[in-house]
Amino acid sequence: MAKLTDADELIHVTGTDPNWREALYFDFFDPQRRLSGFGYAGVHPNQGIGDAIFALWQEDQLLARFTRWDFNIPRDIGEERLSFGPLCFRPLQPFRRWAMYFDDGACRLDLAFEAIHPAYSWEDSEIALATTDSHHYEQQGRYTGSVRVAGVEHQIEAVGARDHAWGWGARAGIQRWVWASAQFGPDLAFNVFQVGLGDGRDVLYGYLYHGGQNLLLRESRVRARYAQRGEAPAAFDVALGGRAGERLEASAQVLNAFNISHQERNKHGFHYFCASEFICEGRRGFGHANVYWRNRALRPEDWEVG
Repeated sequence: MAKLTDADELIHVTGTDPNWREALYFDFFDPQRRLSGFGYAGVHPNQGIGDAIFALWQEDQLLARFTRWDFNIPRDIGEERLSFGPLCFRPLQPFRRWAMYFDDGACRLDLAFEAIHPAYSWEDSEIALATTDSHHYEQQGRYTGSVRVAGVEHQIEAVGARDHAWGWGARAGIQRWVWASAQFGPDLAFNVFQVGLGDGRDVLYGYLYHGGQNLLLRESRVRARYAQRGEAPAAFDVALGGRAGERLEASAQVLNAFNISHQERNKHGFHYFCASEFICEGRRGFGHANVYWRNRALRPEDWEVG
């Protein structure tokens, strides 16, 4: 975490690129109640617009949803980047604790996030990223709190991930990606992000969390399967290799897929957020996958990077 400071948990000075963005994302999975969900909020101050996405599921039943791509955002927006519309994120302790709150009148969610490991920065994996106006870090943890929807209140004890991004340069023209994270207990987790850039390069980010530390990835292979009707991901296998020879293989079953294809301003193509259940060496884990591709020819099916 050497390249990150406590100030990076807050907002950042707006860059000059018209597409410059700052965004926060949190996802969670409650294995006992089979509740899963995520929240995303992003601002494009140079365009005067903001985005927010929220979804809550129980198994494959969608309980609540919210999407909006045209919030009115002033260029000089300050701390409000962390809270607009029905979705609010609040840092409580740098790189340790956050709060997530959502209330649209039909669904009210109030969660606390506590990290299980140090934050991982993309810059740890690819130093070239440091020369662009693009920054991104991720972290996994435990969620506790409550959600009330359709007149029923649920207590939440969940696992999940969060990330924080700002800038734009390295993400311009992305062709496809597979992002996945899972926890198998407080001692074992992983995060992987395979991305195909507009210049034809494939880049790998991610880590294995084991032995109390984040172990950087050297290689990754994802083999994905899709629904017979439509385009939603249905299952996938992932094989990861660490830079010091560590290995992890896991299979995942997609439990639900939130489809925002062809809706986002700066992404043209198919895009799904998927709560998933994982199996790794006999251990059951839970997490999310995020899959994007610009056109059918680029859909990730058997893709190796590293």
